[in-house]
Amino acid sequence: MLPAVLLGFALAGRADSTLLRILAINDFHGALESRQYSWSGGRPVGGAAVLKAHLDSAALACRCAVLRLDGGDELQGTLASNLVYGRSTIEALNHFGLDAAVVGNHELDWGIDTLKARIGESRWKWIAANVFDSLSGRRPDWAMPYTFLERGELRIAVVGYMAARTKQMVGATQAAGLVWRQGVGAIRDALDAARAERPDLTIVVAHEGAYCDSLPCRGEAIDLARGLDSTQVQLIIAGHTHTLVNTVVNGIPVVQARSNGTAFSVIDLVRQDDGTRVWRARVETSWADRVTPDSGVNAVLDRYRPMVDRLARGRVAVLRDSLARQGDQYPLGNLIADAQRAAAAGTDFALMNNGGIRRDLPAGQLTYSDLFELHPFGNSIMRVWITGEQLKVVMERAVVSGRPSFHISGLTVRYDSRKPSGSRVLQMRKTNGALVQPRRTYVLALGDFLQTGGEGLALLRTLPARRTGKTDLEAMIAYLGRLRQPVAAPPARRFIDLAP
Repeated sequence: MLPAVLLGFALAGRADSTLLRILAINDFHGALESRQYSWSGGRPVGGAAVLKAHLDSAALACRCAVLRLDGGDELQGTLASNLVYGRSTIEALNHFGLDAAVVGNHELDWGIDTLKARIGESRWKWIAANVFDSLSGRRPDWAMPYTFLERGELRIAVVGYMAARTKQMVGATQAAGLVWRQGVGAIRDALDAARAERPDLTIVVAHEGAYCDSLPCRGEAIDLARGLDSTQVQLIIAGHTHTLVNTVVNGIPVVQARSNGTAFSVIDLVRQDDGTRVWRARVETSWADRVTPDSGVNAVLDRYRPMVDRLARGRVAVLRDSLARQGDQYPLGNLIADAQRAAAAGTDFALMNNGGIRRDLPAGQLTYSDLFELHPFGNSIMRVWITGEQLKVVMERAVVSGRPSFHISGLTVRYDSRKPSGSRVLQMRKTNGALVQPRRTYVLALGDFLQTGGEGLALLRTLPARRTGKTDLEAMIAYLGRLRQPVAAPPARRFIDLAP
């Protein structure tokens, strides 16, 4: 359902003319094949060939000038994409007629050289205005801050904005020598330079998103809009948070179409009968049974399917229940943390960041492909030697927002969300009930992304560490294979908030 202000636009002036239709996707994450989701009622959704057909249909229905934009994180996330470092996704999206895409944080997962190779294979412009070389202060050569596009009678400036926390969300090696600046000030010069060329429209494509589960909407994309006004920027295409966003802030529409090719945004610039211009936006689900999949994209996928299928269909385990990522703590997160603790023999505890848990798991047979999409990043499991006092610092970071953003194994943490950040953790106990002692040294298992300082855990970079020789995916497969089938994930909450 459209927000009230946009609904009002949609009901006004049926004789109005559409000057421009913008079709946008975001957070595709290599979702090349259609699939059923827990919310889709057994109907398949998405897939590159289906999504392309939906975009083409929406473009044809308008009979107007059309612009196609992408909110970033295109490549990383599925076996079909990751096996070839995103090349298959680029080949598929080259059929989409994209005009520009912002660089997402996961575009850096395989390093700058691989990103440059994928950019070189793309038929669209990659943009990012708020990333800089930490020494020179200049923007890197692999992404332009903005680009100009012409559609119909309109000349349009499109400015890119990456997630400001990219440094904390990608590995230390991939982010070395780069800094991401936050807010409107980080892209002010790019906006000014673009506006100096007198565009008819200025659009920000931001790999920063929002949450609209409660009103008003909140998030970095909303904050960007609050720092602007509709004379400076007329539209923000958002991404990163994998949510549906369709709202207006400071007169600027902010729109985001969920993730994984399950939806797309349709945003029309309309001239009304009285000569005024308004935006009308909606987000459509890309149902696979409503279109004929694009044959050109299918031909691309056909070249990769044999290679992928050999791995993808291997059965690993059976789940008793569906495991969804709901709330801040859930059985799937506990299961992953337990698997990583088991992978590092002799380890006391394990820590898993919620942002690294990439999909839900269905009840029934689990395949290699299912687990690969759960753990697509190939993080190495590390052992870290940590004192109880240092572990408390890590746990304080885990509840910095007042709610845990990590899962743990071998440990129960009692905290009080009412207390100031940094003073919330009241007690840490091992599974056997023993209190964690401040001066005692323990062994913590976790992925190398966290061990090198990801998610703001800079302390971990300074501690003694050793590789186990196993990845998070390997740890999960091995652990599931040892459990009694069907597997029942542990449901207990391991972070316990003592606030009423």
